[in-house]
Amino acid sequence: MSTEFSQSKVAIVSRGENLDWFDTMLGEQMAVRVHSKDVGGAFTIIEARVPPFIGPPLHYHEDREEIFEVLEGRFRFHCAGEEFEVAPGTSVVVPRNSVHGWVNLGPGVARLLFTFMPGGIDEFFPKIGQTPPEDWTDLGHRYDTAIVGAPLSVQAPSAAVVYPPNQNY
Repeated sequence: MSTEFSQSKVAIVSRGENLDWFDTMLGEQMAVRVHSKDVGGAFTIIEARVPPFIGPPLHYHEDREEIFEVLEGRFRFHCAGEEFEVAPGTSVVVPRNSVHGWVNLGPGVARLLFTFMPGGIDEFFPKIGQTPPEDWTDLGHRYDTAIVGAPLSVQAPSAAVVYPPNQNY
């Protein structure tokens, strides 16, 4: 990825066709869209292609906020004790120390954009795919990710579906 961080604090990033995709868990793929080293550590942006019925274990980050943008598909989110479903165009903001997780409700591959502020978590995601699941807790501790529960289930009860305004569904 080619990124330039200028004196005026404007980052210019290469196009999406040039992304380096890597495997994470159970068929999920991710690509770092903006690496924190290219923006002075201010943030990290990652895109994920998520297979149906897949999501991470419940976890939290002590040192950073996480913002999700749903690009394609529908997800169930758990955030700070609440569960809700979201559709494309929805943003979910997760404060520091808030237990969260999500699952793709299917039936096809869905896409999410993750923004972490501050950055510095970039190297965690490629290492997930190289680490057996029984070692994810130790890996997570090295990257500000405390795993505290199992992944969400598609069969779990849900609250209302959140749709972005001014959309026809």
